Amino acid sequence: MTRSILVSLCLLTSAASADPEHPITAAERSELVTKLGTALERYYVFPDKGRVLEQALRSRLAHGDYAAISTGERLAAAISTELAALVHDKHLEVRYVDAPPPPSPPPSSPASADPEEAAEHRYQNYGVTEVRRLKFNLGYVNFTMFGRPTATAGDKLAAAMRLVADTAALVVDLRDCHGGDTDTVTLAESYFIPAGTHLADMYTRDDGKTERTVAADKLAGPRYPADKPVFVLIGRDTASGCEAFAYAMQSHKRATLIGGRTVGAAHFGAPRHIAGHFMAFIPVGRPIDPITHGNWEGTGVTPTMAVEPARAVDSAELAALRVLAPREPSPRRQAAMQKRIGELEAGH
Repeated sequence: MTRSILVSLCLLTSAASADPEHPITAAERSELVTKLGTALERYYVFPDKGRVLEQALRSRLAHGDYAAISTGERLAAAISTELAALVHDKHLEVRYVDAPPPPSPPPSSPASADPEEAAEHRYQNYGVTEVRRLKFNLGYVNFTMFGRPTATAGDKLAAAMRLVADTAALVVDLRDCHGGDTDTVTLAESYFIPAGTHLADMYTRDDGKTERTVAADKLAGPRYPADKPVFVLIGRDTASGCEAFAYAMQSHKRATLIGGRTVGAAHFGAPRHIAGHFMAFIPVGRPIDPITHGNWEGTGVTPTMAVEPARAVDSAELAALRVLAPREPSPRRQAAMQKRIGELEAGH
């Protein structure tokens, strides 16, 4: 299902052209605009907005608005800007790529493996970038994506959760996390939210179906204990599937979110080949939170504690120690915690 891909065209970065000048012809401009309009009208998550986008593109093509744009990169950038201004969708984007990709399947079809994407996910360790134990038995996990395939990414998640299972509190850093596979996001949420909990409804326009996602029952690693505090760090670079994780943790009252407001890209979809060297990310569905009955599209996820993202780790440590220090049975450790609290408070 395309709904399992909650990412943007960042996955096409390796395929995107490094040369800013690839001349295009009038016929190529016309083909791109015409086929893009058709795809938007057919697949875009909101049918009425899809029609608006198609009509706008057709009108501008007829008026010669693109006639002076002579390169593929500039045309893709211009159209992306226009589309964003019309619907304010953070995922909707057009790119020019070096190698013309094969035709895309319908959104409801299973996505085929992309060798370049797979290599990038392996290189990034499927998003599990750093796992460590901080002083005072605080755990820290840094995700840069929620990678796929979910089975492989799940092994990395399980290994990370085993390493932090016995910590007194956990910091999950999503400040540089740009997206991921929604099945992997659901799996990650399941380590913190009780099994069987209704996490989201995923509506896909193509087949008109709404798929319910729930926290997994069986996990390869240990669930993080419900009585231990969790702090999720977010900021202006936190996007898409990473926002989904933060949003669910907040709506289910499982974590304190620290940092800044996120990008605001909730709609899901996949990169699609449009024409020639042009790809587009067309959102085809949207998540619906069962508690808020909405999502974070256009607004972003709002932190519980607003701080500069650069100070988020210190803020999380301070918040954790304020919870843990009164519980600490060792007078020696409690004194050390109180000293550190004073240092952190002085730094704020």
